[in-house]
Amino acid sequence: MAMPSQRGEARLPAGRLAAELVRRIDRLALPDAGLISVTFSVPDLAGIARLPAMNEPWSWQRPSDGLTLIAWGCAHSVAPADTAGLAAAYHGLDWAHLDVDEGGCEPVAFLGHGFGGADALGFPPTLLRVPLLVVRRQGERCDVILSHRGGMAPALIRAAWKDALEDFALALEAAPLTVAPVLPRRIAEIPSGPLYRERVRAATQAIATGRLEKVVLSRQILVEATRPLRVERLVEALVARHPSCAILTAGLGGRTLVAASPERLVACRGRDVGSYALAGTAPSDPADPFLGGRLLSGAKDRHEHRLVVEWIVAALSDLCETLDVPAEPRRMGLGRLEHLWTPITGQFKPGAGLLQAAARLHPTPAVAGLPLGAARALLAELGESRAGWYTGAFGWIDRAGDGEMAVVLRCAVLEGDRALLSAGGGIVAASEPEAEFAETELKLATMLEALRRA
Repeated sequence: MAMPSQRGEARLPAGRLAAELVRRIDRLALPDAGLISVTFSVPDLAGIARLPAMNEPWSWQRPSDGLTLIAWGCAHSVAPADTAGLAAAYHGLDWAHLDVDEGGCEPVAFLGHGFGGADALGFPPTLLRVPLLVVRRQGERCDVILSHRGGMAPALIRAAWKDALEDFALALEAAPLTVAPVLPRRIAEIPSGPLYRERVRAATQAIATGRLEKVVLSRQILVEATRPLRVERLVEALVARHPSCAILTAGLGGRTLVAASPERLVACRGRDVGSYALAGTAPSDPADPFLGGRLLSGAKDRHEHRLVVEWIVAALSDLCETLDVPAEPRRMGLGRLEHLWTPITGQFKPGAGLLQAAARLHPTPAVAGLPLGAARALLAELGESRAGWYTGAFGWIDRAGDGEMAVVLRCAVLEGDRALLSAGGGIVAASEPEAEFAETELKLATMLEALRRA
């Protein structure tokens, strides 16, 4: 398979670096049991800026933060029955770390889960996955992290690492692939436009009776291209268009989830913690620079946003010693849309951490509604279903407990020449069916436009 070139981005051929790492691995004394990770500093790969072509890639990029994680293979995975089991799975890891180059970064695991309920796409409800190989770039620093389960002959572990390094080097150095842009064609819509509008009307009627304050409804469209869609090209397009978003991929069973999420569920470093309240949406028009401001200052959007801010503060207050909540929201521009955005920061109490906060925060009112139980009940009555991990959460956590999780939004699940795209919107008392449908179309356009380059 031809793959996009990374030449000129890394200062030395990746194959030579892989061979050098293999020689260094051969000199290591490996533990007999547990999960083993080895970190090597590789400044010569610090120029890596793109995801190489690879089967079922796992990756995380937030270009505005200068962070890139690219993963290959699987050293260890566990799929708890629900999100409550994620923390137990993580804390149950007997994780030995060999820092070959002093000051190397901690090894990482990926985490992902859905919104809840059945998933026809084959993604597990919850997953913790430690990759076989991770390239982690933060600013000008770059590390290669190799992981494996212990209890095997050291020669077999080294052989697995060698194969992973060589495969990754080949992917980095492969010749570029030139493909023509595609124009994905819609072949299905779930639900149909008229049914979605009817669901909005039903939701506003339920809100009017006092049954709930807000519910989030979603739509999916299935598109088909004239050739197989390429994950690495889609990621490249999303990184270029949305550098402030978390650009993520998760490949399982021949399908790959790709998302450009603007919504940080939770991030932590040490005791510092942060979360985004992101709710209230309006179109952005370059010909009318005040359009977004007028619409986002309206009562409907301000009310929807306030509900989310108050809920996040309540969810984090027991875990945090301090919380800083700006008095007024900001505007976040993302392509054709603008959102009301309040970044909430604070400091954890001793013993609190990323996974506890993530469990408290998900699902937020921005993807479910308020009260949560009433919103879920209404979604079930209306026949709402969510494919894959859409409106679930995805992210990473290192051995020290630092990491980040994002709400899975603006996403597509790719399989061959088809992609399933999802988008939704918050429904409150003042919502109008036609405006809500138009909002989902604008959100779907974020991924549709990027898919043309996939």
